[in-house]
Amino acid sequence: MFLWIDSSRPTAFVSLRLASLALTLLVGQQLFAQDNETPLTDAALLADAAKRGPAVAAVLDSPRETPSGKLLAILTLLDLGEADLAEAIWNTSAQADFDDDACAALATQFGTARLMRLTRREMSATDETPAQFVGAKKFVNRCLEMASQQARDPQRIAKLVAELNDPSPPMRKAARVDLAATGTAGAVACLEALAQSEDESVRANLMFGLTNLHPEVEPLLLAALADGSGHCRRDVAELAGYLRLGPATPWLAALAGGLDNDPAVASAAAAALQKMNLPVPTRRDVPTFFRNEIKRMERGVASNSRPAASLYQWWTFEATTGSFAVREVSIAGYQVLAAARLARTLGSLQGATADDQYGSLISAFQVAKLLGTESPATAQKFAATLGPEQLGEVLAKAVKENKVAAAIACAKLLGEQVDSQAFRSTGGRPSPLATAVGHADRELRYEALEAIMKLSPQATFAGASNVPKALWEFAAGASAPEAVVASLIAVRGSNWAAQLRERGLNATAVTSGSQALAIATESPSLSLILLDSDIGRPSLREIAFQLRSHSRTGRIPIAVLSSLSGLDRSRRIADHDDRLIAVPRPHDEVAMDDLLRQLNELGYSQESLERRTQQAVQALTWIGQLLEAGHPYDELLRGSAVLQETVYMPELAEPSLRALAVVGTAGSQQTLLDLASQNAQPIELRQRAATSFATNITRFGKQLTAAEIHRQYDRYNASEAADEATQQLLSRMLDVLEGKNSPMANPKDASPGT
Repeated sequence: MFLWIDSSRPTAFVSLRLASLALTLLVGQQLFAQDNETPLTDAALLADAAKRGPAVAAVLDSPRETPSGKLLAILTLLDLGEADLAEAIWNTSAQADFDDDACAALATQFGTARLMRLTRREMSATDETPAQFVGAKKFVNRCLEMASQQARDPQRIAKLVAELNDPSPPMRKAARVDLAATGTAGAVACLEALAQSEDESVRANLMFGLTNLHPEVEPLLLAALADGSGHCRRDVAELAGYLRLGPATPWLAALAGGLDNDPAVASAAAAALQKMNLPVPTRRDVPTFFRNEIKRMERGVASNSRPAASLYQWWTFEATTGSFAVREVSIAGYQVLAAARLARTLGSLQGATADDQYGSLISAFQVAKLLGTESPATAQKFAATLGPEQLGEVLAKAVKENKVAAAIACAKLLGEQVDSQAFRSTGGRPSPLATAVGHADRELRYEALEAIMKLSPQATFAGASNVPKALWEFAAGASAPEAVVASLIAVRGSNWAAQLRERGLNATAVTSGSQALAIATESPSLSLILLDSDIGRPSLREIAFQLRSHSRTGRIPIAVLSSLSGLDRSRRIADHDDRLIAVPRPHDEVAMDDLLRQLNELGYSQESLERRTQQAVQALTWIGQLLEAGHPYDELLRGSAVLQETVYMPELAEPSLRALAVVGTAGSQQTLLDLASQNAQPIELRQRAATSFATNITRFGKQLTAAEIHRQYDRYNASEAADEATQQLLSRMLDVLEGKNSPMANPKDASPGT
């Protein structure tokens, strides 16, 4: 503001005018301040809001008597940037008075994303900025919950499905609109009604309603195409063509090529392919469709339009009842199930090869393991027709494709064969069963070993050297699961190892890659490996390669614990190994728990000590039986030093003593002498050790040195103050060493089978 002063006027007059102007400005400022301190009420704000522009005026002129009208006005004003007006309408609305149906309708009409805008504004409040749209979070959650409940309400869905065939066209249209909001539940109800109805016009209306339920209906259609029959399969094929369902192509091709004997089904499938602008294949072409789709699925290529998720719904269809069933599985599980469904059909097609049929059997075994069920009766029947050579081919195929569960099932079946061809070599190469005894997967090794023990070969065979290695490995495996932790910084590695020990793992910390390799490849109970990314020489990549090349560590989960700067480099290594992960170094207990969770997803599991003990007992029993009855394994005695440790384990003492009685080595005799002479051991165990010692001497003669024998005399002489049982035991052992007649020396009384 500018003041113009005329210097010709009297000074007093000018001063009076200035004073008057100053007073006017001061009063105006005070009034303005009072207006700011007293904000307009919501009603007053809305009454004057139309002046802000024609768009705002149009919104305010729209009807707001219904919940839908009020919420539409609020969200539209937010879109226009008029948050204060939107909040004013919110504050003048009684959301608590909306009934459940109204709330569900709002969620359906406006969608989750738009409603969440209100929630975010309420939750964005700070000390300086008060909350807007108070109560919005509670209101929005109620709307979403009511919508979800209605979508899952079986009675409401059944009513909507029935209304799809109402005589009134408007009613049918309304039912289709409402049904579209029910998602998967509505799709299931419609398809089950479609399968169970015989009326053509009813099914036509149901199919019309299903067209509004894409993509939720997609996995259901695939299940019905695979396992449906009759008019249901025909209608589903027609729907797949109308929706241009790409993943249905192999099934449509198979149906058009004669998979289903119903001409109507074949005709509908052919028409669907034509609608998708795809050629109708010949019977010879159909298997190729399935082989390609199986490869796609096993590579992890998504074959549906649904967004990625941590859990997937796997749907199956029962043709006899016209009903669906579902279970949640991981993406890996989904791929196994989808590939198995394709492989099952491929194996039954005309033109399927023996390899296709083997693949179908392998997939059935994989699914049975995944779901924890028995393999299908058809798979069991087919497996029963296979001889040892064919089962060996299935086993080899499963191993090559890294389908371990199927390989284990094949090894069990081979163990039930009576033909020795199961382990005989072909062309000078080890049989698949003999090769499996040296596989990197511990469970497969054991099952293959058990199969060979059942078959009891009497002559050597290609790959026989794997058997004694596996026997001694399992004999030594009855201990807590082990872990190897490698870091150049000793304190860091020790800290990680301590955290693992707190979680039940017998962890060993080392400071070099070479140490990690040496311990890991010799550990019979190894469960996981942690490698610091800065491990040094050999390089991290070289360590990972060598671990993967060894039979004991080939499938052991590995975690590379990396600095943030080296994380990308570590992840490039992990990209080439599906059992290796690269993660930031864990700095607390929560991070370590998360690391173990990720390793568990890779296949790490702390196999129960009970299971390992059972395997050790069985392996020791087999060793004793082989040594007693004769065997074709030249290297069986090489690992007998394991008995010097297992004999002191209470659960393994009995089978270890039986094996020691028939192991013709000086070490076995010395072990038995030492055990029988230890006062700290129970007298019953010492007496059994002495009996095994007598049996060993009888079978193999004395293999002890003079010094070792002299020490035993010293033990006897020092037992003057010992109890009578101990004195008698030591005396009888000297009798054995001196060759005197003693009941203890009778091999019949101490045979390994006792």
